[in-house]
Amino acid sequence: MATEGGIRITKELRVSPSDLTELIVSLGGVKFWIVAVAPLYIGWVLAWPAPSRHLFIDDLRVVLGIVVVGPLLGTFTLLLNVYYDMQTTDRVNPRKRYVQVVQELIGEGLMEPDTLLMASLGFAATGLVLAAYVSGSLVGYDSTEPSGPLTSLVGTYGFLLLSILMILLSFTYSVPRVHWKGVAGMDLLTNMIGFGVLCPLCGWSLIRPIETAPWWFIATIALFLGALYAPTTASDFAADRTFGIRTMAVRLGVTRTLLLGFGLQVLSVAVLALGWSQRWFPFDRGAYQGMGELWPFLGLQVLFYVLFLRRATVGRIWALLLFLSILQGLGVLLMLWRFVGQRTWGP
Repeated sequence: MATEGGIRITKELRVSPSDLTELIVSLGGVKFWIVAVAPLYIGWVLAWPAPSRHLFIDDLRVVLGIVVVGPLLGTFTLLLNVYYDMQTTDRVNPRKRYVQVVQELIGEGLMEPDTLLMASLGFAATGLVLAAYVSGSLVGYDSTEPSGPLTSLVGTYGFLLLSILMILLSFTYSVPRVHWKGVAGMDLLTNMIGFGVLCPLCGWSLIRPIETAPWWFIATIALFLGALYAPTTASDFAADRTFGIRTMAVRLGVTRTLLLGFGLQVLSVAVLALGWSQRWFPFDRGAYQGMGELWPFLGLQVLFYVLFLRRATVGRIWALLLFLSILQGLGVLLMLWRFVGQRTWGP
């Protein structure tokens, strides 16, 4: 490249359309959002009083709630993790190919490393502002609805409180001084609480006080998501061990980690069976019979876990996660269909 002071040679950065697409999808966290949005949706559907229950989304509260936990806080979490891991484990992790594109952009001076951190904090701040708006302007509880000390303290701002807790969990998971990602057991617990507890509570808190949530059912969601998370640490075993990040898989080994995930899957099914047999909410009405017809979906999940973990490889692990997600998604959706009385739209 010619300039007044002489000749300047620059390296041409070649980024294919597929690389750009993967970069946008991966950094934006589109796949990551679903893990947070699905539990929020479940909590929102379950929270409606019996006469108003329905399946399709026609409520501004949940639409904005989805924006908060998915595109905003989900992207914040992913960017924060990429910022702290891109020079270590992400650099050699095959499933983090998009990070290599980011590193090339930084190496060519087309992006500053702090851009990821600033963007991450920007998404978090925007998420908090929107969560505060939803809580203060759109959420309102029935005065006859029983609550508890937490709702007495925060009022309708439970959704904002839960959003703050999710941000704090993201920091503890990724920031080096705490870095629960590298603490065996805490990495699993962080994801189970963040996705399996806080996200469904977010959906519930849009309609009803947090204290009235069906905690036993939320526990089944947390256990299932733990069963999904454990294999991901196993697939990242080599990259994490290279940089001394003692995830659950590095600490326990791949086989034991996968067995732990299988145990969480079985425990999730067992707790669900117990609640169903006792007709606990949400199986206290029409959903009881509907759930009785859906046990094959759960049986297949357990069967697939057994089959795919024999001589487990990275490919088999991700195939397992795909089938578990599909089966769980279909099963929950059909259960909710019976729970709402087979109504799509609200009255």
